[in-house]
Amino acid sequence: MLELIAIICALVVCVLTPFEVRRIRRGYVHKKFAGDRAKYIAAYRKQLTLLIFAGAIFGVLGIVFASFEDRPGGATVRIVAALIWFAVSAVCFVSRRMLPSESAPMSGAGR
Repeated sequence: MLELIAIICALVVCVLTPFEVRRIRRGYVHKKFAGDRAKYIAAYRKQLTLLIFAGAIFGVLGIVFASFEDRPGGATVRIVAALIWFAVSAVCFVSRRMLPSESAPMSGAGR
């Protein structure tokens, strides 16, 4: 059951991250964030970096654990979960590259 929750959350990250990056590129800063736009972009970049490494690590672990699976269909579920975690890593990598640099002027709508 926990693995199913993790798979669903990973899929949500894959879908919502590009939308959030698009909002940030347009000048969005979360209203509860205490710093300025440059600090917000730096914090979001750090978050994406963490997700890149977490997705890669969970993907590799999923493939390794799939080789030890002895239940019928268990290896397939683990490989699918590993592929989804690799997708999280790839989406976050591309999204991090799409973020503006911290010194770029704000364009579009503000907060």
